[in-house]
Amino acid sequence: ARDPEVAVIVMDFVLGFGSHEDPVGSTIEAIKEAKAIAAAEGRELIILAYVLGTDLDTPSLEQQSQMLLDAGVILASSSTNTGLLAREFICKGEEA
Repeated sequence: ARDPEVAVIVMDFVLGFGSHEDPVGSTIEAIKEAKAIAAAEGRELIILAYVLGTDLDTPSLEQQSQMLLDAGVILASSSTNTGLLAREFICKGEEA
């Protein structure tokens, strides 16, 4: 977040068996802090994320996704789309 050359951060979260009991909750404060650091320096830090899971997982896909949305994170529908979105933000105004 302190590196002015960083414009986009991509994150993947996995829910369910073998994953952390609260993957988004364990990183949400760091996400908010990173966005605040960039904002204090007059930059926008775009954070893109994909959450792999279902609403049957504990915590649920909906709950984890909402935490990210509330923190200003842009959610993608797949990990592939997360990468494609990142490329679009990076190449904005350039030929990709």
